[in-house]
Amino acid sequence: MAGAAATLAQARLALPRFAAGQSTLVGAALLAIVVLQAVLLVHKGINWDEYFHLTEIYRFRAGTLTHPLQTFWVRPLGWVPGIGGTSVDQILVIRLVMEAAALVTAAGIYAIARRFAGHVPALLCACAYLSAGYVFTQAFAYRADPLAAACLVWVMWIAGAERLSWFRIAVGAGLVALAGLFTIKSAFWAVPIGGYALYVLWPLARAQQIARIARLAVLAGAGAALFAIALALHGAGLPSDTAQASARGLSSAGTTVFSQGFFPQARFVLRQIGMGLPFAILAALAIRDWRSGDRSARSWVLLAGLYGLLLTLAVYRNAYPYFFVFLLPPVAIALAPLMAKVTARGSAPLYALIFAANAAILFMLDPADPLPNQRIVQEAVREVFPEPVTYIDFSGQISDYPRAVDFMTSGWGLAKYRARGVAEIQERARQEPIPLLLDNHWVLGAARTGKRAPEELLPQDARFIRRNFVHHWGPIFVAGKAIAPATQTIRIEIPGTYTLEGAAIRLDGRAIAVGDTLDLPRGAYRIDANEAALLRWGDNLPRPAMALPVGMMMSEY
Repeated sequence: MAGAAATLAQARLALPRFAAGQSTLVGAALLAIVVLQAVLLVHKGINWDEYFHLTEIYRFRAGTLTHPLQTFWVRPLGWVPGIGGTSVDQILVIRLVMEAAALVTAAGIYAIARRFAGHVPALLCACAYLSAGYVFTQAFAYRADPLAAACLVWVMWIAGAERLSWFRIAVGAGLVALAGLFTIKSAFWAVPIGGYALYVLWPLARAQQIARIARLAVLAGAGAALFAIALALHGAGLPSDTAQASARGLSSAGTTVFSQGFFPQARFVLRQIGMGLPFAILAALAIRDWRSGDRSARSWVLLAGLYGLLLTLAVYRNAYPYFFVFLLPPVAIALAPLMAKVTARGSAPLYALIFAANAAILFMLDPADPLPNQRIVQEAVREVFPEPVTYIDFSGQISDYPRAVDFMTSGWGLAKYRARGVAEIQERARQEPIPLLLDNHWVLGAARTGKRAPEELLPQDARFIRRNFVHHWGPIFVAGKAIAPATQTIRIEIPGTYTLEGAAIRLDGRAIAVGDTLDLPRGAYRIDANEAALLRWGDNLPRPAMALPVGMMMSEY
């Protein structure tokens, strides 16, 4: 009997040490995931949408940003152009901000999960989230999603707090407004926040329920009011009618993002499941765990709230990889009871190792080509054009140079451009010279070559590009005219200084030798050429001496 008592006493003493050991190992795994993500941050290729977001900051600083909805983030990030460097350098700095937001989100997941389980299970929930497929590769991506998720997970924490003080209500209202200013899809989070708030409200006495509902209503109402006020103030500093621009943006978003049928981004959903397989399996098992535990209506409401956000994948057009950063925090919280059982069995370190291994695999599989190639292109453009010139590209890759048109930023933007039916590139070229074209998307490649593509420019704009640009270096094309050996009339649509290459010609009767430069205003010119020649925009534009980029030029996601 005495021996059994001694054994039990030793076991009790060992439990805290065992728990501390699990905590240390899980914490180490979480740190490893964060370190891998931070390293990936500075090595992962930049996606076209990140370039576009940076151009929005430049447009804001230049006073040409016209849409207030979902652009509030240009204000807190307006300092970035002042640090200098290329677009690549500046986006990497912004990624640090996004990574910080992702860690704030992970902290919120931990804080809520700890209400359902202990310290170690809550850490596992944070590990599961940060290593979950696209969350690992996109949490630092320069978009509104990491910022909004960081705000909303803490609104959720406040909505479920045991003590709903007026200070917390004020903070929650501010976070609601901020999340809405970052992205209007923050409204989706009404489902998990509402489900969690109802779960906490359910067991309270009637009077306590009424008092809590009143405070939650104040939080929501104050958040909506702050959003409206901040949006109006933000828009007041832009060259547009805020109300009109916001209404147009909402209408356009409503008709576009929910009009692509069921599971419009099914391929990314399937990839997310594969890339985040441990998370996907545990999310499915957690539902079974909830069902085998508390079967009350209260728990069902909570479960519906935590998983309900996943339904947006069925209809939301913009459910691209970065969306999972915004989508999955409530699901990560739902893992808490299952992670508590895992921890009780002493398996927490094993699960933490699985999460860290998944992150390591994703880290190793990420393509290495895009970012070095993107740096080469940045340097090459600046070598050819040391001073900013107006240019055409798909996404604003040279963000500190003025873009000719802004519609080429997505399939959505191209669809609206085609619906307008206005040849905007050609129209802009009539207003100012556009000497540079950066071929960084199949839309532009198709316009240059005349080949078909999934998305195309209007015929007038495609023809303008085909007739007025010549290859210079890598993806860089400059204004120019290829001259066939014949007597012909050419039309200069992009005025400026041109250099003759290839062979001598006569232009309007004047002899022009190879290497000569001449100023050509818009208009028609008669050319006599015995051999093939080329008129290239600029005074003997340099060609970069650096090696041409090889491999992927843009990170898909």
